[in-house]
Amino acid sequence: MTNFILVHGAFHGGWCWDRIKPLLEAKGHMVYAPDLPSHGDDNTPPEKVSLNDYVSCIGEILQKVKGKSVIIGHSLGGITITQVGETYYEYISQLIYLAAAVPANGQCRADLTSGNEQSLLNSYRITSKNGKLFTVLAEGVKPTFYADCDDQTIEWVKTKLSPQPAIILETPVVTTVERWGRLPRAYIHCTEDKAIMPASQNDMCQRHTCDPVVIMNTSHSPFLSAPAELVRNISNITA
Repeated sequence: MTNFILVHGAFHGGWCWDRIKPLLEAKGHMVYAPDLPSHGDDNTPPEKVSLNDYVSCIGEILQKVKGKSVIIGHSLGGITITQVGETYYEYISQLIYLAAAVPANGQCRADLTSGNEQSLLNSYRITSKNGKLFTVLAEGVKPTFYADCDDQTIEWVKTKLSPQPAIILETPVVTTVERWGRLPRAYIHCTEDKAIMPASQNDMCQRHTCDPVVIMNTSHSPFLSAPAELVRNISNITA
């Protein structure tokens, strides 16, 4: 039995894991898929959220469960789990980055531009007038995140997405070789991704030694488009 903590990315909530959570639980695992502050059913005002709030949310779960946990971070969730890996190192057995950002010490999400110049987020992301929030144009939701999902899924997702606090993308992580640097790291690479481009994913894997690197021929969101395949890959990585 493994403890899994599933960390969603920008605009999303714990709901995005709904198709894989029961599949992992059916294998006897304990699975936690929290809403980060201001996302999903969490009512924290997004303008008041910090990266530390995200990290503390995951840290509370880590400290409550028995034994160490595997943490899976999707997309912007890679920033969150990197800082969690540093702050709560002793509670973690492995980090799995799913089409996710992998920053170095002192980097924020906004720094990770190499290979990502063609990301559709550059065209479809909207910044609020005060510069504190990001949203995504409705017509950009499918091509950016869910190109291989059916229309019913797309319509459901559109009712769930929430504004993303910009500060999360602008806050550098602080990591050390002794803590985050020592944690086993795996990467699930999505070859048809249009949010974090494959070239960017490759660049981050090479810089930060993720092993294994598992290939999925999906868009940015295999938890919705290929949940059974994703669970098989997670099971193989953690076996």
